[in-house]
Amino acid sequence: MQSVDSPYVLSLTGSLTTPRAEAIHAEVFAVLSGHPNVAIDCANASEMDVAFIQILVAAHRFAVKSGKSVALASPPAGLLAETLKRCGFSPPKRPTTGLADVLSLPST
Repeated sequence: MQSVDSPYVLSLTGSLTTPRAEAIHAEVFAVLSGHPNVAIDCANASEMDVAFIQILVAAHRFAVKSGKSVALASPPAGLLAETLKRCGFSPPKRPTTGLADVLSLPST
């Protein structure tokens, strides 16, 4: 049984790229709409591009506006870290899962 405070973990696998962006967006926002606290796990993705990073930005903005919480299930590593770098994001100065920190976004 999941604790009230523990996040709902959304596991995204396979290709997290532009051709699947609409489906990924719909899945992320359906989960965000139904849960106050969400952790996105993309550690098992096989591909990733800027479309997925844009979905993370949109998810963060939606969560802030809705009084919800969305984060990564673990600090960026591997494919996610590489994709963030390719998209022009600097790695956070400390390990973090918060999207505001990872994506250098305002937290309010």
